[in-house]
Amino acid sequence: MLVGREPERDELGRLLDDARNGSSNTLVLRGPAGIGKSALLADMVQRAEPDVRVLRAVGVEGEVELPFAALHQLLRPLMRYVARLPEPQAAALRGAFGMATAFADPFLVALAVLTLLSDASEDIPLLLIVDDAHWLDSATADALMFVARRMERESVALVFAVRDHSRPFPAPGLQHLRVGPLSASAASDLLACHLPQSAPTVRERLLREAGGNPLALMELPSTLRPEHLDGTAPLPDHLPLSERLHQIFRHRALRLPADHHRVLLLAAAEAEGDLATVLGAAGDAEAAMDVLSAASSQGLLHLDQQHVRFRHPLVRSALYQGASLNDRRAAHLALAEAVGRQNDRYVWHAAAAAVGTDDTVAELLAALAERSRRTGGVTTAAQALCRAAALASDSRRRARWLVDAAECAWTAAKTAHAEALLDRAESLTDDPALRARAARVRGAITHASSDPALACQMLLDGARLVGETDAELAGELLVMAARSAWVAGAPAHLTEIADLLARLHSRAAAQGDIATTGTAVGPAPTTDRAAAITDQFSRHFHYLGSLAPGTHPTVHPTAPPRPPEVPVARMAWLSPTHPRPWIWPPVFLPYLTGTTEEMLHAHQRAVDELRKVGAVGALPMSLAPLVALQLITGQWPAAIPHAIEAIALADDTGQLGAASHLRAMLAWAAAAQGEGDRCRALAEESLALSVPRRITSAIGLAQWALGLHALAEGHPDRAARLLGEVTSPGGPAEHFMVGWLVLPDLVEALVRAGEQTQAQAALQRFEHQANPDHLPHLRPMWLRCRALLAPRQDADDLYNQALDATHPSTFDTGRTHLLYGEWLRRNRRIKQAREHLHQAETYLRTLGARPWTDLARHELRAAGDRAPDQPDPAATAETARLTSRELQIAGLAAQGMSNRDIAARLFLSPRTVGYHLYKLFPKLGISSRTQLYGKNLG
Repeated sequence: MLVGREPERDELGRLLDDARNGSSNTLVLRGPAGIGKSALLADMVQRAEPDVRVLRAVGVEGEVELPFAALHQLLRPLMRYVARLPEPQAAALRGAFGMATAFADPFLVALAVLTLLSDASEDIPLLLIVDDAHWLDSATADALMFVARRMERESVALVFAVRDHSRPFPAPGLQHLRVGPLSASAASDLLACHLPQSAPTVRERLLREAGGNPLALMELPSTLRPEHLDGTAPLPDHLPLSERLHQIFRHRALRLPADHHRVLLLAAAEAEGDLATVLGAAGDAEAAMDVLSAASSQGLLHLDQQHVRFRHPLVRSALYQGASLNDRRAAHLALAEAVGRQNDRYVWHAAAAAVGTDDTVAELLAALAERSRRTGGVTTAAQALCRAAALASDSRRRARWLVDAAECAWTAAKTAHAEALLDRAESLTDDPALRARAARVRGAITHASSDPALACQMLLDGARLVGETDAELAGELLVMAARSAWVAGAPAHLTEIADLLARLHSRAAAQGDIATTGTAVGPAPTTDRAAAITDQFSRHFHYLGSLAPGTHPTVHPTAPPRPPEVPVARMAWLSPTHPRPWIWPPVFLPYLTGTTEEMLHAHQRAVDELRKVGAVGALPMSLAPLVALQLITGQWPAAIPHAIEAIALADDTGQLGAASHLRAMLAWAAAAQGEGDRCRALAEESLALSVPRRITSAIGLAQWALGLHALAEGHPDRAARLLGEVTSPGGPAEHFMVGWLVLPDLVEALVRAGEQTQAQAALQRFEHQANPDHLPHLRPMWLRCRALLAPRQDADDLYNQALDATHPSTFDTGRTHLLYGEWLRRNRRIKQAREHLHQAETYLRTLGARPWTDLARHELRAAGDRAPDQPDPAATAETARLTSRELQIAGLAAQGMSNRDIAARLFLSPRTVGYHLYKLFPKLGISSRTQLYGKNLG
């Protein structure tokens, strides 16, 4: 019976009730050592069984380097469900647990865990308990955090217990319950249970020393002699509670015979608590078993047929920390021999026993790191490489392993750790190749977290270091630098990068190192990838740099060159086994170079391939250009779910640049659809990410969204001001490429605001950049802008030319019909006006562009025509009642996808998908998923 813990028991009981009733929740118990977290968990287990299945894991300090060790411990009883998982998820989970050689992408493993728990909880509710969660290996912690944030209707309760002042265990967004000291009355009651006879002064001193800590109240009396308890001898001097508890358990162990101490130290040093390993290391298994049994009778540990488990983590800590360094080394060496050289634990035990330099153990750690990389344990790989570097006798190898470790830490989103490792590596070496690799990591971190302009310079410096020796690495660094230059709005850097790429390509081609043409999208040999990077990117970056020479004159004196003839989509930038979306083209490049349709298909294939191989971490950067192209071409029902999915993944993986761009693009879609509140909220979120980091491309996109919203709501003055900030030299949102994209909207806003002179200047700039001889796909926009400013005798012909030309954007086609219809009505050509206004209404209504649809209907009424019949009002209202998550799920179900397929796409559990479908059916007035087919869900 727990004393004084009724509020905590009630909270944990609610979690169990939720799981029994089909809901999922997570709770993090926090408190100091001995405060009663483990006792609360044990009580919860008793209340859960038998109608809730309990799965348990304990974080162990010695296992923090082993990827997915605690996850395997937790899920071992559910392994029969792995066969039900989608094959990529099953393969990833088997790879994580060492049951297969497949690459275990961390996010695909996490998705597999979510699906596994969903499947298992269909049979019986689950309670997952993770004690000492602060000692979880990073791979397990990340997977469980992913699961905790996505559980909704899986009948799963997940509880973490975390000790104060220990290793950090960040759990943002989860519910926390602080376990504090017992009340004075509860502490007195508990002490009375364990010390019924004692002097009042002794009881008062013990209560004061314990400070409401239950473990201290139970254990402190056992350290006192009878003369202490009856008050005839003074009590020991005050000690900090944690140290006092350590001493209690250490002294209890010391009561055992001296020859028992070695066996107990072996048990404390064996992280997995494997009984066979401890007995093997002890040498005399029978004698060792007697020692462990005696310790169990002393209340130090628990034994079963397979495991040695200490009663409390402080027991293990007291035994291990209280031993001498030589004794600890001897224990680890014995354990290493017991587990055998084929076991990864051999390497960790050998490393724990190593002193000074040891190149043999260092090589073992480096090999372990490579195995961990292949199974997705990049955090473990980083830790192994750090230890290898510490043991290496040669400074060059130390530097190489530190750079390797930094790359692993970067991949695991441990950016501060990665930068610290790079600092150490760069202090050890001047090797150009290592410093270039370090520049790649530093540049990527700086690009994502703080300053893309500085990142560009870092990456340029790195590329120069290896330009003569490693064409592919130099090319990759230059393309990364170009992406940073694009994000930072630095076209001059693009021209410089293009020149460097061209020279790199010429030099490497002359030496026979690389081919001279790219290959089709798909897996490509290294030489072809290098060719694509150096040759085709060079031409495209030259072109982009020419669009904004840096002086920003109102009218550029010369037209830009023709875009490269080599299709962007032929660049060999997709390797399914090693996706590198950070070297893909900038988001809007295909639109500006006239390869929109081709690149739409290429990016969709890329995303499909990345999903197939489970490269979840690469999806945000690959979905962003797909979303941009889908928005431009009017494929909004596809773009919006992709953007929502990518934002969730970008947030989870710390890809702040992608997150800010995606939010800005989603804000643009909300503006186009007349969702003003949503537009403003998304734009503000995007700006909160992009402004401090000077991500000017995202700032410009967010500003474009706000300007489009103002234009849609009939506020052209405000729209012109907002859009002008994207195009004005030195403006707060200026970006050379986004500034080009907003020019047609700026021209319209200025014309509607009566600012003809400014509109003419904006048109002249657009004429320079959208030269119709070079960019025929932009000719309709150029003609429409000219028509807005043309005299009456010319406008008619210009509007007709604009509509005759093919434009990839159905949104802009509809708006051109609308503007022409308005112009015709004002010029009293009512019959023709009605014709174009009807076409505008059809285009815009189909897209869901509500403000422009409303304007088209208003113009039709002004032209004396009846507005077309509204879409089915019930369908419109039903769809409006759906949440964004429900709309996503409904749209995918309408495409014929199963619950499991939808779950894999949206990183939810199948049961959560089923729950949302169950909720949305009544909102749409249907009773089965087959009735979703044909529903207007756009």
